[in-house]
Amino acid sequence: MKQTNTKNIFWIPVIVLFLIGFLLGIIGFKEGFWNGIYKTVQMFMLHEKFEKGMNPCLQWSRWILLFVFVVAAFQLFITIVAPRLIRYALIRFFYRNHIIICGLNKITINLVKKYSRKQIVVLAEETNKHAETLKAKNVKLLIGDFADESFWEKAKLKKASKLYAFIDNDKINVKIAKFAFSYLKNREKNNALKCFVLIKDREMKPILEELPLFKNKSDYFEGTLFNINEMGAKYGIAMNIDKILPAKMTTAPEILLVGLTEKTEVVLLNLAHCLTMQRETFKFTIVENDTEKIRLFEKQCNKLHLREFAEMEITNHNLEKICTEKTFNSILICTENQTEAIKQSIEIHYILGRSAPNIIVFCRDADTFNTILKEEMEKKKIFPIILFEEIADYIFKFDNSKGSKCIEEMAEDAHNIWRKKDEDDNFVENDTYDTLSEHFKQTNRNQVIDNFLRAFIARGKTFGELGKNTLFDLKENEKETLAIIEHRRWIIEKYDNGWIYDEKRDNNFKRHTDLRVWEKLSKSDKEKDEKIINLMINFINNQKNEC
Repeated sequence: MKQTNTKNIFWIPVIVLFLIGFLLGIIGFKEGFWNGIYKTVQMFMLHEKFEKGMNPCLQWSRWILLFVFVVAAFQLFITIVAPRLIRYALIRFFYRNHIIICGLNKITINLVKKYSRKQIVVLAEETNKHAETLKAKNVKLLIGDFADESFWEKAKLKKASKLYAFIDNDKINVKIAKFAFSYLKNREKNNALKCFVLIKDREMKPILEELPLFKNKSDYFEGTLFNINEMGAKYGIAMNIDKILPAKMTTAPEILLVGLTEKTEVVLLNLAHCLTMQRETFKFTIVENDTEKIRLFEKQCNKLHLREFAEMEITNHNLEKICTEKTFNSILICTENQTEAIKQSIEIHYILGRSAPNIIVFCRDADTFNTILKEEMEKKKIFPIILFEEIADYIFKFDNSKGSKCIEEMAEDAHNIWRKKDEDDNFVENDTYDTLSEHFKQTNRNQVIDNFLRAFIARGKTFGELGKNTLFDLKENEKETLAIIEHRRWIIEKYDNGWIYDEKRDNNFKRHTDLRVWEKLSKSDKEKDEKIINLMINFINNQKNEC
């Protein structure tokens, strides 16, 4: 049943009184319809004095029209003018360390939910269906031009603590970051704005990371780049690893990937490095009919050396044939079209029947699932990894914690294991986490996120389940296995960012001495990887809430 619009109800009696006032004026002047309207408007606008014996209809007309005018003007003021004035005044005089989000979309709405207790200003160039949701959550929405400096002054960019550029356009997002970087040069020192920039083109990320606004943190600006598929899928896999891998891996898991897209590549980047505790490599079967996609993927496989890390088979067989030929521990749908992905997940469910494993579907938002599969999803063991929700959750936990360390703090702890020391065994001051380029910071964050995978591989329990009732610990050979997994992850990540092996390390030309198999590492480098696992154990045992 539709709700009644209270605004429309208010205007009905006002319009009725307005019509009555005019009708009384026309009747009172007795000079015909059109002359009566003219005289009535003239009488009201010129504010003539009352005369003795004035027609009562005219007196009633004047007072009714005056009443209507005052009520209408007041209503327009409180509904249109006042909110804008109040919004501007609140932002202008009271907002400090607030959050600015550029873009009015699903990620914005998810972030607003996460930061429910924070002061938030949302900037957009035009309104859409999400605007009403923001009003209900008492979020300040400003509509304007991102190229207009006064627009940013209204949002009090210089007083903000965080800026999210989440427009559905990579160029605009980068332009927003560039503008903020230039605009804030006169900002108070030691109070850097954290700027999170979302881009869709994953191949552009390593290039953009070399720009001054992203490469290093300054006194007034700290830029961080995210790719929706890369970080959304990475964090989604980490948070749902118990649905992807079997709890007891007595043999190497068989995983089916449907569709050869960027999502497929991201899945492999985040799972191909994994081993069982018996050090067996994972097995992947990829279903794809497009020969050009297969050709390009094979080229990428060679670049990333993926076949050296995991067993992979690419087939163009239909789903029914491949699902009946092999037994899979999990099936991941990576096709681009969401509706097609849903169809494929249901088709596989009915092909395999009760023997069907968990089916994971990667999608950007949950609308289609909520409409079609909301009640049947878990019953059919079909689970969506919704990238818009995962990226919002990841960014929220990036530097926010509730009783346990946030991702950024854990990443800094991880970096300290690798930090350089002087002759007196003290840390070198110019090698702190803040001095790292964005690429190396992200490497440490990725290392932390991979803890969720390694912990589950080790014990078949999620990160949050471990260490609650009893202390989590590992034997030395188990620690070494997880350290090998960490090293393999690091190698694939470096390959993906264009690094190659060299006998002499050179960060400027992406050369590294450790891009080689575990057995060829020095003892000291192996020990550092094993320290990372000890750090993971400490995180688990000291956690008060799941990060």
